[in-house]
Amino acid sequence: MKSKAFLALAMLGLLIGAVACGAAEGAKDADTPGGQVPPAPNKYVVVVTAEDFGREAHVLRQVEVNAGQVFTIALDSNVTTGFQWTEQANIADTAILKQTAHSYIAPRAVDDQVTGMSGIEEWTFAAGQTGTTTMTLRYSRPWAGGEKDVRTFELTAVVK
Repeated sequence: MKSKAFLALAMLGLLIGAVACGAAEGAKDADTPGGQVPPAPNKYVVVVTAEDFGREAHVLRQVEVNAGQVFTIALDSNVTTGFQWTEQANIADTAILKQTAHSYIAPRAVDDQVTGMSGIEEWTFAAGQTGTTTMTLRYSRPWAGGEKDVRTFELTAVVK
């Protein structure tokens, strides 16, 4: 009798575990359209998606930050097409704004389909002295003869 009760409890535990894992996996994929890595809450000051660039190839944004504040922006990027964003931002006044990091975040596999999917490129900046400056990034195929400036992103940073 004890072995039947133990077996029934073990089966119930396996069933509950399987349902919980399936629900967690479904939730993970449901909140990431196209398999893109989701932005962490409050991580990015500016996020520009593929849909945004589909509406306009040259995106302008403005942010207001406090002196000493560090912030991150994220732009859609699909390196499988040969296009990439400039690694180093072109900053008009580096006393006001300084780039501290750049990285590419590959798409998360959804049913093992990663080829051709967009990822995210992110840049981290530190606000320096008070003032206003601009920062520009360009999306191009970097080799000779490759398409240049197919997309551009310009950020006006107002540091208080």
